[in-house]
Amino acid sequence: MSRYFDAHNHLQDERLDTIRGIAIGECLRIGVERCVVNGTSPKDWARVRKLAESYSFVLPAYGVHPWYVEGLPPTWLEELTSLLCGGGCVVGEIGIDHWKDGIDRNLQEEVFLKQLSVACERNLPVTIHGLKAWDRLLQLLKAHGVPRAGFLLHSYSGPSSLVDLFIDLGAYFSCAPSFLTPGREKKIEIFRDLPLDRILAETDSPDQRPPRELDHYADATLNHPGNIKLVYDGLAKLRQISVSEMGQHLDDNFLRLFRQKGG
Repeated sequence: MSRYFDAHNHLQDERLDTIRGIAIGECLRIGVERCVVNGTSPKDWARVRKLAESYSFVLPAYGVHPWYVEGLPPTWLEELTSLLCGGGCVVGEIGIDHWKDGIDRNLQEEVFLKQLSVACERNLPVTIHGLKAWDRLLQLLKAHGVPRAGFLLHSYSGPSSLVDLFIDLGAYFSCAPSFLTPGREKKIEIFRDLPLDRILAETDSPDQRPPRELDHYADATLNHPGNIKLVYDGLAKLRQISVSEMGQHLDDNFLRLFRQKGG
């Protein structure tokens, strides 16, 4: 492989502060062409923007993650809209989460739908989190609409029975390094039968680290964005095609969804 595309990570995350320089250097070394760096709340949007201004391979995404919907400043939506008006952006990471306890689900949906509306108005691709809430997410997307540009269901671990219904709405599905861990075969199995033109690769770094025996980086507690290579390799093995062929599909899909010009 001569280049890689990471459809979802959090390179701005403070946990990466001590190794961010190393991580960026490794991305450049292995040929990461583009990576979508997802904000999670107004507190980290400036960090995302700074990375995008500093490194041409960073595609910025701004959004409020469902874990952080409580206590938002009154002007959060106006601030988000202003950031997105600059162009060259993605809406994300947004969504709903029924796995983590103690977060008002009604508020999650309210914040999610406001952001989805902005994405639809501007026809921006959107990255969506739906942990343990895939059925409800499908209901909301069908009822409220999605951007014509399409949307990514990041780290998809939902049932196979919903795949075609999401595809009918314009969905893409991304695979994370943690799916390669023994005991999590059901998560990656979904990607065996997905249409090849709907699959993307992500790291979700610093979370969702790969199996320890595959992780080549020093800090074993954190996922490194350089691990995107492992996802390309794992998907190629799963689909029983060459890494080069799998990589071409992943590259084309990324460029199509995120409206990037091919290199």
